[in-house]
Amino acid sequence: MKKIIQISILGLLATGVFASCSLDEINKSTETSDNYITSETEYEELVTAAYMYLRPLLGSTNTHMMWYGTDIYSRTGEVNSSSQVGIDDYSYLDPNDGSCYNYWSDNYNVITKTNTAMSRGEDIELSEGTRSVRTAEMLALRSYAYFNLVETFGGVPLVLEESLSPTYTYTRASEEEVYTQIVGDLETAIKSLPASLSSSDFGRVDLGMAKHLLGKVLLTRSYKSFAVSDDLSRAITYFNDVIALHPMVNDWSTLFGDNGYDNDNSEVIFSVRYSTNQSYNGLTGNGLYQHFKFALYMWPGNTHRGAPYWRSDVSYMASEDYLNSFEDNDIRSDETYLIRHVVAGASGSTGNITFEKGDTVIYFPKYEMSDEEITTYKAANPSVYLVCNPDRYHELFVVGNQNVCYPMVYKFYDPNIPEYTASVTDGEDGMGTRDTYIFRTAETKLLLAEAYLKNGKTDEALQQVNDIRTRASATSLTSIDLDGVLDESGRELFGEANRWMDLKRCGKLFERAYKYNKFVQAHHSSASDIDSYFLLRPIPQTEIERTQSSLTQNPGYSD
Repeated sequence: MKKIIQISILGLLATGVFASCSLDEINKSTETSDNYITSETEYEELVTAAYMYLRPLLGSTNTHMMWYGTDIYSRTGEVNSSSQVGIDDYSYLDPNDGSCYNYWSDNYNVITKTNTAMSRGEDIELSEGTRSVRTAEMLALRSYAYFNLVETFGGVPLVLEESLSPTYTYTRASEEEVYTQIVGDLETAIKSLPASLSSSDFGRVDLGMAKHLLGKVLLTRSYKSFAVSDDLSRAITYFNDVIALHPMVNDWSTLFGDNGYDNDNSEVIFSVRYSTNQSYNGLTGNGLYQHFKFALYMWPGNTHRGAPYWRSDVSYMASEDYLNSFEDNDIRSDETYLIRHVVAGASGSTGNITFEKGDTVIYFPKYEMSDEEITTYKAANPSVYLVCNPDRYHELFVVGNQNVCYPMVYKFYDPNIPEYTASVTDGEDGMGTRDTYIFRTAETKLLLAEAYLKNGKTDEALQQVNDIRTRASATSLTSIDLDGVLDESGRELFGEANRWMDLKRCGKLFERAYKYNKFVQAHHSSASDIDSYFLLRPIPQTEIERTQSSLTQNPGYSD
């Protein structure tokens, strides 16, 4: 959808008044939706706007809701009981938490735009084929947003029509009602969506996207008290359909690496699209390239936001167990995608160590090295000033400025990020241009493996997991269980899938968070010590106040 996203939306949504649970937009210009959106051209711009609102939804603060409090992600810094980030360690979670508010708002923004597009499409002269396909696309996008909301917050308001005047009273539908709506909308969408897309339409919702999402929704519902008897069997059917529509690529590096920023290939089922032309990306470029790296500029030899590692957003680090879970020959742990040898971006020195640009200065061994081994390694590699063992990733080192360091997940490298210069200010960060994967076939196969396991078909589940491992040049497994599927999902989909929702779905959230997240361990004595109300996030307090308390708070959280 490069072509689609590059269309100017002309201050789009020059509508009179829109309202949702989290947004009242009032246009003060003379241009209104009634006198602007009058033809297919403006209608297509309106549809485009709905897709564009996926960008902030997959932005930096919203990934807090996807990754914190899980097993393969952690925050950076020293681990101690006094350091609290409730969304990560389940020590507390305030209804005024900004991450919760942003996630709520950005999902409802998608819903608002899709409702508007469907409503305005009814009054514009369109071919019946165009109308049905675009409506199906909007139903799928709305379903995606509602699935995020219902799994994160529980029952939420079902807003299914365009809002033409401010509305301040909303009540929560039940989880079951929201699921029923999602399933029905996706079943309707599937009837009209194309099985394949032209190159100019790549990035739109297609049949594979809707079937993948519907399969995931049905699999999730199959664990619920209100499950429908055929949820699991239908999920398996849909997942197999998607794999046929979107076969995996043979080479994992096709998806990532130097050329992995424009992925119009069969495995990409759905993605948030960006242009290599920054003028089309506004202020919401892809920031994934900044994540999973420590504060490099604080270490000798690494310049502020300079090559070869660019800006570091130190919100996340990969957990120690994830980093060290790969077999040595697994392509996903190759130095291209998981950096253990940090090189200097500029020549320099520290203590009695001198190094040149490009020399290795920090080394993260996969296995713990003894003091004698470290001494021997440094003697053979005189530019290295620090060897950091796996048990020290949360330890403060006094080298340059005091800070922590750890291996960097580098699978989201973006070759289009410009070199920073001394004149670049903090407000002029280069924004990433590579696409953000929402769904790809490797996830479909892992969800299918989980569904097969739940259905008692262990051999079929094992085959799906081994297909992924074979592509990564990892050895095939001889047995599989749910934890094995989740382990493989973590290795394959790190930085992509909503890990919090995945672990919650199958009842493994607290167990695996406590086992692998050092900050969760610091605040709890066991997994059972974590209060069950953390299985939902709090309804944003701002939303409760806006609705004059017609919205109710989730149990366990103060109003």
